[in-house]
Amino acid sequence: MKPTKKNRFFTFIFSFCPGAAEMYLGFMKNGVSMMAIFFGACGLLAITAFDFLLAVIAVVWFYAFFHARNVAKMDDESFAHYKDMYVWEEFDSTGSIKISSDKLRLVASVALILIGASILWSYVTDVIYKLIPESIWGETYQLINSVPNVVIAIALIAAGVILVNGKKKELSNSQNVADVVATNAFTEKDNSKEA
Repeated sequence: MKPTKKNRFFTFIFSFCPGAAEMYLGFMKNGVSMMAIFFGACGLLAITAFDFLLAVIAVVWFYAFFHARNVAKMDDESFAHYKDMYVWEEFDSTGSIKISSDKLRLVASVALILIGASILWSYVTDVIYKLIPESIWGETYQLINSVPNVVIAIALIAAGVILVNGKKKELSNSQNVADVVATNAFTEKDNSKEA
């Protein structure tokens, strides 16, 4: 689908749903990724009740709204040259973020598994509540009810550790490349002096 400028009124209306205006204009990667981030954060907030996600949701919504307005108001030449890319690629000027479709599929599948497990856990706790006497349930409720939040918190920490380790490897590889280039430059100078 080739991106084309469309009705400005509908573009404005779609701007209120993150990613919808970009998809309406034909920028599917951009729109779907923005929509996935927004609704993923909304879903995570609903499941975990992590209040800080409200700020993330607000920032994503405002970014998406003004992004859609800016794309819609581009002149024809800029619009024609505007590249459809995922949201995270727009912020990566160096091109160091390479997320393959396989990695994206893996992350999405893990997220769906966590969401499904959380829903299942809610159902299981309802069944357990009916089986356990109220005097015991009052003491164990807080512990049992916190399990999904703890699992998601552990998953977020693990994801952060993976990102930090990936950045360390990237930095050490770039430093090794710089060392090799510097060593080669000095050995070439020494060789030219001897000749």
